[in-house]
Amino acid sequence: MRHALAFLVLTLLAGAAFAANVTFVSPLDGMQALGPMALEVTTTASNVDRVEFYVDGTLAGVARKSPFRIAHDFGTSPNAHEVSAKVYSNGFRIVDAARVLTAAITAGETTNIDFVEVPLRIRAPRTVNAKELRITENGIEQTARELRADRGGARFVFIIDRSLSMGDGRLVAALRAVDEESKLLRADDRVEVVLFNHNVAKPRLVERGERLARTFGDVPPNGGTSLRDALASAASRERTYAIVISDGGDRNSVLSEEESLRRISGTKTVVSSIILGDTSPFLERAAKTTGGTVARASRATLQRELRKLILDINSRYTLAYQSRGNASGWRKVVVASRGREIEIVNPRKEYYAQ
Repeated sequence: MRHALAFLVLTLLAGAAFAANVTFVSPLDGMQALGPMALEVTTTASNVDRVEFYVDGTLAGVARKSPFRIAHDFGTSPNAHEVSAKVYSNGFRIVDAARVLTAAITAGETTNIDFVEVPLRIRAPRTVNAKELRITENGIEQTARELRADRGGARFVFIIDRSLSMGDGRLVAALRAVDEESKLLRADDRVEVVLFNHNVAKPRLVERGERLARTFGDVPPNGGTSLRDALASAASRERTYAIVISDGGDRNSVLSEEESLRRISGTKTVVSSIILGDTSPFLERAAKTTGGTVARASRATLQRELRKLILDINSRYTLAYQSRGNASGWRKVVVASRGREIEIVNPRKEYYAQ
């Protein structure tokens, strides 16, 4: 009996010694939770089978692969919430758990809270973490929650001008460039195309292996230009990289520059452009607002510039933070490093919050 008891005690101590650590990345304890936001944990457990997330005792979703993250909409309720996670590992034989309590929003508070993602590039001699960055929004310091080096699968929308100014082989060159350089995209990326002149076609899915130069080879460049309308048509709540190929002019859009940018900036959309002309103040502002880039090209250099642009996207970081302390409207974002050896390149500059 004594030996059996000793064995039981040793077994319990061994189990306690190897208990896995489960830590919430989002939300954090005491954080206010409103609207859509990520629920995410990290764990030291090996051979994880699944992670279950619960909000106020109700199953909210399941993650099976790292990063262990799901999306959840807390709605507009000002109440506090209990958020918990159960990590099942080693053939569901081991269960580890963690719990956080979010803070209620009192009647006297007027703070608007949004989960914001900032695309950027970082030059540094080593791996950088979120604590090494300082972020402010309209001058109010925010707390960086996550810095991801892997951009993940995304939606790519190529917005291609087919107006009269895209004659003399420019349209064909644009289609061929997309055919060739879209091969650099990940297997889990989705590719769409929008052709526009004074009319804007709906975003159209491009099948794997489809050649746009063949599909649209007979489309003649003609008509006017509705650039602002075309860009706004790509707006989506999912992570989107909108790549515009145009001479940058606009003579027919219904939307104003301000309205077009508002529709894009409140989403997870990064706008980059290749301009077959001199300049475009609208596309320059769209890139600055969303964290994209602008390149100028000729028909001969278009494919080279598109390749550089896609390679740049593939090497980007995403910084996530929970915005607090600002009212609705345009919010200016400033990201800086806390160390001299870290260089922040081309971060998102602003966005519009309802």
